[in-house]
Amino acid sequence: MAPNYIVFLTDDQGYGDLSCMGATDFRTPHLDRLAQDGARFTSWYANSPVCSPSRASLLTGRYPGNAGVRAILAGHRTATGLPSSTPTIATALRRQGYQTYMSGKWHLGVDDASRPHSHGFDHWYGFLAGCIDYYSHIFYWGMNQPGPGVNPTHDLWEDDNEIWQNGEYFTEAITEKAIQYLRQAKADGRPFFLYVAYNAPHYPMHAPQKYMDRFAHLPWDRQVMAAMISAVDDGVGDIMAELTRLGL
Repeated sequence: MAPNYIVFLTDDQGYGDLSCMGATDFRTPHLDRLAQDGARFTSWYANSPVCSPSRASLLTGRYPGNAGVRAILAGHRTATGLPSSTPTIATALRRQGYQTYMSGKWHLGVDDASRPHSHGFDHWYGFLAGCIDYYSHIFYWGMNQPGPGVNPTHDLWEDDNEIWQNGEYFTEAITEKAIQYLRQAKADGRPFFLYVAYNAPHYPMHAPQKYMDRFAHLPWDRQVMAAMISAVDDGVGDIMAELTRLGL
């Protein structure tokens, strides 16, 4: 039987911001379990210190320059990115009959040729630029960039359709959509590839009050970081629990 694949990615998280890697002021039990049950690459180096090139390397297996993404990409509506001629792991797996899904942050281009559907993903949910407000899903950084759609830009999509979920905390929305995709994959019956790209704990530093309250004893900057990462950890736990429930 062909294996299923899930890739989790967090954004701007320090290597020490996991309890299994030495953090003592908050716990990440679900991420720790993945580390305990798998392998930890403690001498791992990213192919780039910044977002878009690193993501391009992760999904293509190429150095950023060879993948066609050498720098952080713009976020306006016509911004180009990962060339459509560059294959990704989703491209390769779809050719082998896999269902392919993405939930979360893309940041590999906004124009039609750069979007997830042009790079092997059957279904996708999330945003295309570099960062969004976690509740309004607006790309405020776009105000500082040239090009159309910069004043500022709403950036939340599902299968190329712009959608509005104002007020829903995006980390939790990523988890919810990933779980929906798992249920869809189970019903379909074919093997699947699911890319879950959390944008936390990337700025802006937003977290629900229920998570902030867990860490009221910490200084604000550490409090909000712990809250954002804990929301991710809970999401990973929910996804893994759903895998078990579905027998996948």
